[in-house]
Amino acid sequence: MSEVIYKFKRGVLRGQKLHVNRDRHQRSYPKHWHSYYEIIYYRDCTGRCILNGKPYPITENSLFLLTPKDFHEIIMEEQRGPESFVISFSEQIIDDAVFGKISSGPIYVKNLPEWTGLQIQRLYKLFTGRSGNRKDYLYHLFNCILLELLELNGGLTHAAADISPMIRESISLMLSDPGGRYSLELFSKKFNVGTTYFSRLFHASTGVTFKTYLSDLRIEHAKRLLEEKKLPIIDVGYECGFNTPSQFIRAFKQLTGMTPSAYRAGIQNSDI
Repeated sequence: MSEVIYKFKRGVLRGQKLHVNRDRHQRSYPKHWHSYYEIIYYRDCTGRCILNGKPYPITENSLFLLTPKDFHEIIMEEQRGPESFVISFSEQIIDDAVFGKISSGPIYVKNLPEWTGLQIQRLYKLFTGRSGNRKDYLYHLFNCILLELLELNGGLTHAAADISPMIRESISLMLSDPGGRYSLELFSKKFNVGTTYFSRLFHASTGVTFKTYLSDLRIEHAKRLLEEKKLPIIDVGYECGFNTPSQFIRAFKQLTGMTPSAYRAGIQNSDI
């Protein structure tokens, strides 16, 4: 029987674009992923976060920004008076100019600057308050926090281009379920545009072709699943959207230079 990887299906957002929560309890979570984005800011906590198979220390004033494609496990140590802030959000609230950078991968900040931490606490107070202009303030403050995190991560280019809404929505769908049945034809029909137009727009927005983006995304997802030692390789391929084992092996080897079984064997040997 394979190890369970939980996909959180709780209605955290409940139809909202943003939810901010303060947690004053010690909470550990098994390996999981979810279809929304998440920022976890630890103020007075210690432990470990196993993020995409790699351990990162949870320390006072550490922060993680997680995308829908990131597997993570939270292991908390015993402590008194722990406090953390959890920001759950959907892609709709992310400003177009930073969406491409946020969706590309996770962010880890070991020592969050005091000012950024205060901004997150302010976001929580604003979210739980009843200000008349609450929505506008929340949107702008939240995206300012994202910009600061990108600066800290070294991932922001000030010439970031806006992303077309249809490309943005397409990427969000693929991130939330890398194994889905996607194609140029599907998205072109969804947005009522020609396949050539959609293909050119996708390349202009992401810098890669639609086929390359989808294949890379699926292989990255497969890597995470292969870290689950008991999950059969054939099931990994189907879970990631490949129709046959040979198709999965060929695509995996083309991107990584090794077969899925060799990749898994390497992980097992590194654990010895």
